[in-house]
Amino acid sequence: MFYTSLLHDLLRTNSVEINLFLYAENKYVRPLQQLLASLGFFTFPKKQTSEQTNQIFDHTLLKAIKRFNQKNKISGDGARLKAYSLWRMLQCQEIIPYLKIIESYTDVTSGWQKETHFLYDPLLKVLSFLEYTEDNLSQRMERFCIYHGLIFPTDSLGTTIRQHLTEDISKYLGERFNATENTENKPSDNDLSPSLSIIETPDNKISITDGQIQLVLTKKDPGVYWMGNEEVGIFLQRYPAVVNPEIAKICLQVIHQVARNEGKLDAINTYDQAFLSVGIFQWTLGTSTNAGELPALLKKVKIKYPEKYTTWFTPLGIDIAEETDGTTGFITLQGERIATLEQKEAFRRPFWAFHFWKVLMQPEFQAIQIEHAHDRFKNFYFKPEPKGLPYPLYQIITSSYGVALLLDMHVNRPGWVYPCIGLALAENANYASPDHWGTEEEAQILDSYLKIRATYTDGRYAAMTSANERANKIGLAKQDGLLSRERGSFEYLANQWEGFGMKGNRQMITPPPGYKPEDYPDIEE
Repeated sequence: MFYTSLLHDLLRTNSVEINLFLYAENKYVRPLQQLLASLGFFTFPKKQTSEQTNQIFDHTLLKAIKRFNQKNKISGDGARLKAYSLWRMLQCQEIIPYLKIIESYTDVTSGWQKETHFLYDPLLKVLSFLEYTEDNLSQRMERFCIYHGLIFPTDSLGTTIRQHLTEDISKYLGERFNATENTENKPSDNDLSPSLSIIETPDNKISITDGQIQLVLTKKDPGVYWMGNEEVGIFLQRYPAVVNPEIAKICLQVIHQVARNEGKLDAINTYDQAFLSVGIFQWTLGTSTNAGELPALLKKVKIKYPEKYTTWFTPLGIDIAEETDGTTGFITLQGERIATLEQKEAFRRPFWAFHFWKVLMQPEFQAIQIEHAHDRFKNFYFKPEPKGLPYPLYQIITSSYGVALLLDMHVNRPGWVYPCIGLALAENANYASPDHWGTEEEAQILDSYLKIRATYTDGRYAAMTSANERANKIGLAKQDGLLSRERGSFEYLANQWEGFGMKGNRQMITPPPGYKPEDYPDIEE
């Protein structure tokens, strides 16, 4: 919830007891009421309107604090709120979204112990809150089951265990907890955009219109999605003047072919683990409390098209957090940094999907998507000392077909490109340095690489999604003459080729001018 930032400020400045006591009247009282309401301990009087900012710390609020303290075994009469009580309230509130995910999850629970499973992080957080602090999720769950006399689930997670988790968490929450999920504290979509009409249809669709343009989204728990219509190739034909002329044509073709495996320029979804995903490479807000690539994309828009950014995002209260770099970061909403799971959950609402989709339709924003995709090569392809590899990737793979395969994997499983290429090099260890390779040598390495990437896993996540199908699509582009297997056929920037000089007439790729590897950190997930 956005009101919690004020309460966190009190904890950070050690000023809880100075500001929150019986009969105090200040800007911190209402956020405390809202917090206790979200936990099920407080009910707002009907006469209290949302326009009222300062509230009085009265006996109604005091009773709510006392009930919370009793349930959480905290001493004191509550007349002067203790810092520990406030900390515990915020801790309880932060666990609620994780609990809701566990309660409402309806998909396959098989494999819940793997980090890639949607339930892994929520289960870890909930069990940690309940003070099961073993080294890994499996150990925590096993002790939880022993304590409750339940059978430890080696594969699928049954409803009985989830019910026990809910009951254990509920011991710390108020009786009105479930009824307060959508209290008056949460702004409705109509509050944010009064002219927006949102209608749910019987066929699992949500129709949204602002009176000028309409979008029909498909529901998919816990959010919605729109597959999109705008392909990179068509955009390049339609708006050539908007595209950065420094990007080589063959690089644009590589981006286009990889985008065919990922998404359209106007694609959007709010159902996956990263809350809000947009565009050709499905840039997101970031999983859990992690930074995401979407804020970096928005930052590019703000820098290149500041006036349009002001038109598109400022009325919605969206801005970019200061720490956002060219790769990842966080957005802010009404000045508050959006980083917690609960804050990000709000962006699953159809309201946000609709407004981001309207921006995704703009040619300038689509052009920035392509530039952002182009910059991605700087995060892995041009690194001078890639982890575990004897040579930079730009020396190992130089065909447009091969580079497309690398980019394709980097979008889907970024942390695995280096180890997969490393294994492919090991299978062809008799080769000399890349300076002496021709098309046949690179082709052999790519053949090895494709077999490896189809099944490779580091144990944390499942193997690359649809690896063979994705490779086959890119292979069709090669057959159609859109990509080439010829070594030296990739070009990153227009007219960037440099000759090998005494090493013959073959050509090599060089890092872009002014490239600083430290400005483009590795993308691991």
